[in-house]
Order: sequence, then structure tokens, then C-alpha cells
Amino acid sequence: MSAGTATAERAAATLVERAREVALCLDFDGTLSPVVDDPQAARPLQGVVAQLEPLVNRLAAVAIISGRPAPYLAEHVGVAGVRYLGLYGLQEMYEGRVEVDPRLEAARPAVAAAEAALRESAAVRDSGAWLEDKVYSVAVHTRRIPDRDLWTDGIDRAAREIADQKGLELIPGTMVWELRPAVRGDKGDGVRRVVAESGARTVVMVGDDLGDLPAFAAVSQLATEGHEGMRVAVRSEEAPAELLSSADLVLEGPAGVLEFLRKLAA
Repeated sequence: MSAGTATAERAAATLVERAREVALCLDFDGTLSPVVDDPQAARPLQGVVAQLEPLVNRLAAVAIISGRPAPYLAEHVGVAGVRYLGLYGLQEMYEGRVEVDPRLEAARPAVAAAEAALRESAAVRDSGAWLEDKVYSVAVHTRRIPDRDLWTDGIDRAAREIADQKGLELIPGTMVWELRPAVRGDKGDGVRRVVAESGARTVVMVGDDLGDLPAFAAVSQLATEGHEGMRVAVRSEEAPAELLSSADLVLEGPAGVLEFLRKLAA
């Protein structure tokens, strides 16, 4: 057994002892789902869904917190009882009901205008970058562009200019730029809401990218308020060093997450 595996074993054992007090919050892309060139093709790693099902009844809460729309998460995970917090927590689907921050509804015309402007942008159009319509935000993906390094600067400039023109904020990620309404909301807010509404005393956040840093910060803040917290980073070639260095536990890719879930569910 490797040192990393032994650490994960001990962490899982500690959580099992207090299962009814634990809120488990999970990212989707790169955490439950392997990163793929086509974002629309992302699916949970085989075996993940089966491990989530018993955890819903065992833990205080199980939530998936992602930049993806909540209905997408619900469709491709499909476990009853899981809370699906999409758009960084500003949209939630739970037991078939979708709730969205009303400020996002008000900003839909600006998002639509930004998407149209991005489609007309030479850098986006000529590069073959893929535009993801999230209804309440729009994202530009370059992962499947063969020569993406040649286009990165131009797409970055275009995204920033259009975001400024339309009154949106730009959220950069790994090979993605997301333009969304300047409505306060990040994964940290989602973590805090799940903990508050579930009454959990221990919170675990598992993630792999820059967008998970606010969630890690929320775990740290909750720890100062009397909660127990665990920040779990998922290692990949693209995982930011800042995330890995701030983690209490590092797992090796979605396969490592699957093994961690198995230990929790066993």
C-alpha cells in the first residue's frame, strides 16, 4: 500500500466514524468525470454513481457543486437525494425541482448578446473553439483545438473585451473562459449553504481546478467556526499547484476519487 493510499484509508475511516455529521461536496469535471476533449461528452467514471447511492443515506448531505448547469449534473449522475448545485451554486436541482438566483434571470439578455459577439469574434470563429451555452452564462472551450496555443491570447483578449462590453465577469479556467453575470456566487457559497442546511459538523470538499479554490477557502473558514473540514485535491497534469499545496489529502485522478468513495461507502 502506497503512502497516499494509506492516507486516504485513514481519512475515509475517520469520516465513516462520524458519517451522519458529514457533508460531502464534489466537483464534477476532472473529479467525478475524467477530463475529455469534448466537454459535452463528460460522464462520471464507471462505478462512481454506484458509490454515491449508499452515501446519500449514510451522510448528512451529498452535493455536486460545479460550473455546469444543475440539470446537466442531475441528468448525468442521476442519483436521488444528491443535491446538484450548478453554475457555481447559483442554480440548484434537487428532487426534480430547479431553483435559480433571480439575478441570473435578469441578466439573460446580456449573456445572449455576449454569446452572439463571441460567435462573431475572429479569434473564436477561426480557431474552431467551442461555445457552451449554459443559458445563464457562456463558456469558450479550447481543449479540442489542435493548435490551441496559437489562439489562446486572441481568445483571451476577445473574451475580456466582450465581458467588459456586456457588463459580465470573466472566470478563466483550464482551457476555458466563462462569461457570466456579475452576481456573487462561487463554489464556496455552495459549500456553506450545504453545510448550513444539512446541519453537518464535518465538511469534505473534493475538487481539481481553480474554481475549487473558493470551496477550499470555505472549508478553512468553517473550520475556524467550529466545524471539522477536509480539503481533497484531485491530481492531474493540469491541476493547479495552489490547489494541490492547500489540500489536506491528494487523490490521483477520478480513479482515486472512486476508491475514496468506495472506502466511505464500504
